Amino acid sequence: MKDIRLSNKSLFIRFTCFMFWLVTCPSSLGQANQKRLLTPEDYKLWSNLIPRNLSEYGNWSEYLLQYPSRKDTLFVQHNTTGKRYAFPLGRDGRFNAELEFGCITGDTLILQNLRSGLLRKIPHGQALGFSADHRFTVLILKRSDGKYNLEIIDDSGNLKDSIMEVTNWHFDPAGNGILYSTKSADNCSIGVFQLKGKIVKKTILQASKSPFISLAWKENHVAFIKNEAEHMLLYTYDIKLKKLYALDPTTAKGFPSDMTISDNQASSLILSKDGTRLIFWLKNKGGDKTQIDPNAVQIWNANDRVLFDYKKSYGDIRYYDKMASWSVEQNVVLPIQDKELTQGFLSSDYRHAFIYDRTAYEPQNNLFGPYDLYILDLESGVKKCIVKQYTSEKKPAGSPDGKYLCYVKDGHWWVYDIQKESHTNLTHQISESFFREDNNIPDEKQPYGIGGWTKNGSVILYDRFDLWLMPLDGQTAKRLTKERETNITFRLREFSSDPMYGSDTESKKCFLDLEKGFIIEAVNKDTGNSGLFRWNAKTGLSQIVWKNKKINQLIKAQNKDIYLYLEQNFESPPRLMLFDGKEKEILQSNVQQKHFYWSKNQPIEYDVNGVKTKGILFYPADYKAGMKYPLLVHIYERQFAYLNDYENPSEFSPDGFNINHIAAKGYFILYPDIQYKFGNLAQSVTQSVLSAVDKVVTMGMVDPAKVGLMGHSFGGYETDLIITQTDRFAAAVSGAAWTDLVSCYLYVSGTSKRPDFYRAEKDQLRIGKSLYEDTESYLKNSPVLLAQNVKTPLLGWTGENDRHIHSFQSMEFYLALRRLNKEHTLLVYPGEGHQLDQKQNRKDLTNRILEWFDYYLKNGDRKDWMNANR
Repeated sequence: MKDIRLSNKSLFIRFTCFMFWLVTCPSSLGQANQKRLLTPEDYKLWSNLIPRNLSEYGNWSEYLLQYPSRKDTLFVQHNTTGKRYAFPLGRDGRFNAELEFGCITGDTLILQNLRSGLLRKIPHGQALGFSADHRFTVLILKRSDGKYNLEIIDDSGNLKDSIMEVTNWHFDPAGNGILYSTKSADNCSIGVFQLKGKIVKKTILQASKSPFISLAWKENHVAFIKNEAEHMLLYTYDIKLKKLYALDPTTAKGFPSDMTISDNQASSLILSKDGTRLIFWLKNKGGDKTQIDPNAVQIWNANDRVLFDYKKSYGDIRYYDKMASWSVEQNVVLPIQDKELTQGFLSSDYRHAFIYDRTAYEPQNNLFGPYDLYILDLESGVKKCIVKQYTSEKKPAGSPDGKYLCYVKDGHWWVYDIQKESHTNLTHQISESFFREDNNIPDEKQPYGIGGWTKNGSVILYDRFDLWLMPLDGQTAKRLTKERETNITFRLREFSSDPMYGSDTESKKCFLDLEKGFIIEAVNKDTGNSGLFRWNAKTGLSQIVWKNKKINQLIKAQNKDIYLYLEQNFESPPRLMLFDGKEKEILQSNVQQKHFYWSKNQPIEYDVNGVKTKGILFYPADYKAGMKYPLLVHIYERQFAYLNDYENPSEFSPDGFNINHIAAKGYFILYPDIQYKFGNLAQSVTQSVLSAVDKVVTMGMVDPAKVGLMGHSFGGYETDLIITQTDRFAAAVSGAAWTDLVSCYLYVSGTSKRPDFYRAEKDQLRIGKSLYEDTESYLKNSPVLLAQNVKTPLLGWTGENDRHIHSFQSMEFYLALRRLNKEHTLLVYPGEGHQLDQKQNRKDLTNRILEWFDYYLKNGDRKDWMNANR
């Protein structure tokens, strides 16, 4: 009986405990699963997901997670097993096939064996590379005295060779070795390691008192400069033939007597594939002639080609370093650019250069003026003008074999046959336009672009939606895709890693193989849907993935058709996906979002003068049906493209606006697209925005008396302009805005150091004519001259050092509103430019914007800073 009584007592205790748990635990469980509102303290949980690379056969993915704390972490993950390695603060990651992964963390080189899991840490690492046969690793290590050593280890980690006191190094892009220079006491040398099956070391030059710089490698040839005291010497070395060639400026045929070889490290040497030609740079003898004497009288002539301010800031372009060609075996130098034709690019075979002068037709009123394009034969030195007054922003593009040049002129695409010296119009027989159909600025329509060149003598061009195969002889074109009917825009995606071309070659890197086909990135700009497709000559178009999400940042495995990409929409954080015949998730970022209330968005459509126009409406994070909320209208130009963009919450946006930060505070936010009428933005912008607001108000969720307006830069100008046209808005915020179109027209850009005429005539301000052709439009679209109409409380802000849109523009509007006794506060941030860089200023602006709108739209407290300083 005793045991039974104890048992019953125990049972009673357990039952009591169970009942207590039953009563209390559901509440606890509910709290554990219950969502809560975001607070700024939570923002540190969010990261940015950035795809980096795929291993050679696509078995491993590399990606980076960036955090507000800047404690970024690099990850490598197996795409089948999910096994993952983390490298805090990792950078410069690279795969050694499927065998190994290397990166740098701080000053430590990390080598992660992907098969055994063995991790090696090598202190003082600066750079690493793997040989193409995967047998060797090259390490650059920094010594305690600040000098560098080069070490080569095998796949077991054994040291195979080393070089002390390395000063410069250059990895062969194909992975077959490394070119290096050394310096110890008065002995400088340069050498090369070849890493093909075995290590072969070759010293090219040694016992030199002068250092070697500007190292380059292409195929079987390397190049470098010897920095002699009197002048530079240029060398190229044939690795296969073990033959060294030298260019001495004092003896080489054709070398200009007033110039010498440039030692500018930013100007890379460029070798042709066969090593017979080396492109290098010349500089003027006698020091830097580009700079203007700051103490001399400034002479501003109205007919100067470039403004004095440009020459003061950037120097005289006539004396910039000039590109030149060295025919190695003939030891002949040909200057490519000169004081008249100062800019240019190369054909992909390095047999020709295309040169021009962007200032040829100055003074003129565009950002950049037209130019005459010349072709220069690098063998004969013969120069010829092939296109007069070229105006397009799109630079001409050369074919991968160097035989053709494609360019736009007079509303058509043309091809120039270099050998035949003939021009062919490719698009004159086609009714579809290959130029911006939705052009909404009063300027020349720009082309949609080139997709690539094919082996069978064609070029692929884009119209608004489709890909067209255009024979170079001008014969019948073929539309490869037929998506105009579906409003889907197709654009070809290249993945070539061919290191053949330098940055000064305006060419596609390789031919497209129509039989093998290619990958296409696609987007429906009306719905926000996007995806990937495959096209080849046999099967035509086939879908890989198509979703109501944004799909981008596509990466391909080098030796296999495996693809890595991001997918996201506004409500779903970026997800790293792999496609290998089927989709597979690699990583879902920001999984903590599920614990918080989160905004949602939806497209809206409204009518502006008979034109169907789109916008995006974002909901308060904790939206409750039946309630009326305040609305913030955020304006710029066309923002519907942001429909599926995910945005991390933050207090540190450079313009003080973060959509999820504001949505968490109980606001609807509206992104309206705007229909512009040239010369009359005051009317057209206002009508567009009010039409969008009216549409939202009819949905019944917004308090029509609690609508705010805000914008930055051009959006700030639009904000100031709108509040001179209507009192519909209860409050407004305008950042870094134009306000006076007369003074901003007669202004030198702080960035380009060119007249800002074009910004009013042919760019965002959309007047379409000069100040003197249509003075009235400049006056009727200047907020500062309409300030008497303002009834909306306005918060303005500007960086005191803003020269993109001068801070005086905001100050002019401040003075106008002050003189008129309007309600206005201007925030001026010292040391800041067009956007805010300092974190404390970003947070300050973010908080003040919300406090402003909270007061006027949510009956919040009026903060002391809003009151006049008596």
